[in-house]
Amino acid sequence: MLKIEKKLILWVEKHMLWLLVLLAAVMGLYLRKIAVWWGAPDINSYFDSHAGNIQSAFYYLLVQLSQYLPLLPLHSVKWLAGMADYIVAALCFVAVGGSGEGLRTKGAFYLVVCILSPVVFLRGICWAQVDAPAFGFLVGALILWEKEKRGAATALAAFGTALYPCFLLLALGWMLCGKEKRQGRDWICFGALAAGCCLIQGLSGLATGQPWGESLASCVRWAAYEPCLGTVYQTPLQWAARMVSLFGYGAAMTAGVAAYRHRIPYVTALVIHLAVLLVYGSFLFPAVL
Repeated sequence: MLKIEKKLILWVEKHMLWLLVLLAAVMGLYLRKIAVWWGAPDINSYFDSHAGNIQSAFYYLLVQLSQYLPLLPLHSVKWLAGMADYIVAALCFVAVGGSGEGLRTKGAFYLVVCILSPVVFLRGICWAQVDAPAFGFLVGALILWEKEKRGAATALAAFGTALYPCFLLLALGWMLCGKEKRQGRDWICFGALAAGCCLIQGLSGLATGQPWGESLASCVRWAAYEPCLGTVYQTPLQWAARMVSLFGYGAAMTAGVAAYRHRIPYVTALVIHLAVLLVYGSFLFPAVL
């Protein structure tokens, strides 16, 4: 065997885990490139700003700004979600402490799952939903929060919740489920988070020509209005299915972080992931399921 071949084999063996992650990243990018041309059955309901829509004013501001890019607005949002998948994977890896201990087998497997997860793939690049960008803001805020940088964390989380308002409840859940006892200043930060979310919505509404009240209503309309028809939910089952679709991505990714940190069993995280995947599949492929 030539000397250069031995060095190459040793280098590959030394960096095997990073090569595995790189391969998963390239594979994920290839799959996303294909899926960007596929359209979900209800995709128009999230772009047309119809009466009773559940998207936030900040979201529609991003949609309008995407028109200045040399892409279709739908593709711009899809790629925003698709690229955010990689950012979320990296941030989650940092959040669970993987960067501090170097890349090990457990961390490499976690990164691969975050990139190639069917839940992530369906919700983002297929469905063109902005859960991933919003969740990225929240995970970044979590990292800053745990470093005692409360102000920066609150500001970062405000943009995430403004983009995807229902994640305000996810942030509240993170606070309540934390091990440490909540202090008064923590609740002040949460109040500032809610106020910042409303402020961003109001300013975004003004930038897009929406009344201030309509912009603020977009913070809570998701809780009662069906996204396609813009009407109030008629049955509890219909409401429950949509709530799973809204919170499913956040629940699945949070469960992954919690399982890595040994807060919950891995089986629980897997069950949550599969349940969310089933609900997403029922909406995206109704003829099949």
